[in-house]
Amino acid sequence: MYVIPFLASYANDNDALIPELWARESIAVLFETMVMGRLVHRDFENEIAQFGDVVNTRKPADRVARRKTDADSITFNDAILNNVQVPLNQHVYEAFTIKDGERSKSMQDLVEIHLVPSMKAVANVVDRSISGRMAHALLGDPVDRAGRLLNLTSSTAKDDILEVSEILHNQLAPVDGRRLVVSPNSQTAVLATDLFVSAEKRGDGGSALENARMGQIYGFDTFMSQNVNYVRDNAATRDTVASVTTAAIAAGATGSLTAVDISSYVAVAGEFIILAGNDQPTWATAVADSMGDTTAVTLNEALKYAVANGAAITAYSPGAADGASYTAGYSKEIVIDGMAANKNLIKGQLLAFGSTTGTRHTYTVVEVVSSTSTSTTVLLDRPLDSAVADNAAAFPGPAGALNPAFTRNCVAMVSRPLALPQAGEGARSFVANFNDISVRATMQYDIDTQGTKVVLDLLYGVAVLDSNLGTVLLG
Repeated sequence: MYVIPFLASYANDNDALIPELWARESIAVLFETMVMGRLVHRDFENEIAQFGDVVNTRKPADRVARRKTDADSITFNDAILNNVQVPLNQHVYEAFTIKDGERSKSMQDLVEIHLVPSMKAVANVVDRSISGRMAHALLGDPVDRAGRLLNLTSSTAKDDILEVSEILHNQLAPVDGRRLVVSPNSQTAVLATDLFVSAEKRGDGGSALENARMGQIYGFDTFMSQNVNYVRDNAATRDTVASVTTAAIAAGATGSLTAVDISSYVAVAGEFIILAGNDQPTWATAVADSMGDTTAVTLNEALKYAVANGAAITAYSPGAADGASYTAGYSKEIVIDGMAANKNLIKGQLLAFGSTTGTRHTYTVVEVVSSTSTSTTVLLDRPLDSAVADNAAAFPGPAGALNPAFTRNCVAMVSRPLALPQAGEGARSFVANFNDISVRATMQYDIDTQGTKVVLDLLYGVAVLDSNLGTVLLG
């Protein structure tokens, strides 16, 4: 149910521009559109907050069982809830102007024209910020992720999902309440398997195939979301260089891989470099070159799988941060230029800064604000963890999907209501709360444009509560 209004913001029910109605309708559209936001832990308190505030959410502490003999007394443990601090550093909005000529339209007309597409855009950013944060945080070591990039097919889906299940078992994640959210291309692969198509094997009568819920398999409630991290293997959307290895490399290899040969291209430390056969989201921490050729690379992790003689290598060419230095905590648009012509960043793509383990910070592009043939202006899944200098190398992520598998308490979305304008400031506003999420609608007449400005916004933060409760299925 909706909460009691903060403020009566209208004089009659005949005006379609009533902030209370817009706020309530907005939160309904938001909730219906989100996938990730509905599957993770949500923390909400009806206390006004502003951008940058830090709130506390809690996760249960691990419990330890003991043995007893007749001579012992029972030892009682305190019911401790570990505190997790979450900054409210995601203030997302959509804004538009309803001109005077549109005021005669019904509320329903205005909702379809303006509110629904606006809140869908907001919901997509919320979902991408959650899945993007999970994608990098849950990658872990090679043994802590399943599958291979661009290699999830109908023939591998069963084994790959079983590997996901085994990883979560080994991490002692609860068996019940597991979720797997896949990208559209990964959905195509898994739906082609008999286990998904055959309703009697799922035990749900086939109804799950009629909506976004794909059904349950191997203990996972499975969903498809277009906001899962995913980059098509399409040369038109990324700047890559391909070559081949000159000798086989065994699984588990570390250090300088001297069998790597990238002809006529000098890679740089920090680039994502993918070796076919291994197909993990690896990046170079060191590079050796000779006469314009890359002769060896050191990757950030050991090879999970062996690489055959003559296997393809794909290096993802970097761009650069453009403009004045971006400070730590910066949360708005970032311009990335220096890419080859028409090789732009896309939504759902990883973007990393830093070339060493200690300096590396990896983000997800959640929105492409604008682009030209040589630059892209993007929003990232969270504010910058550390400063990014002007012209600092920016490393685009590899093709493929990072499908999160998790239980609800792996990640938290923390939402708080935004403040209402003060009386006499010329704006009408209302905050609606529903299912642990808060949305504000604010309206103000603009005499210059002869229309009513409408802003729909929400304030939230995303935090990883326990990375052992999730992993990533590469696709």
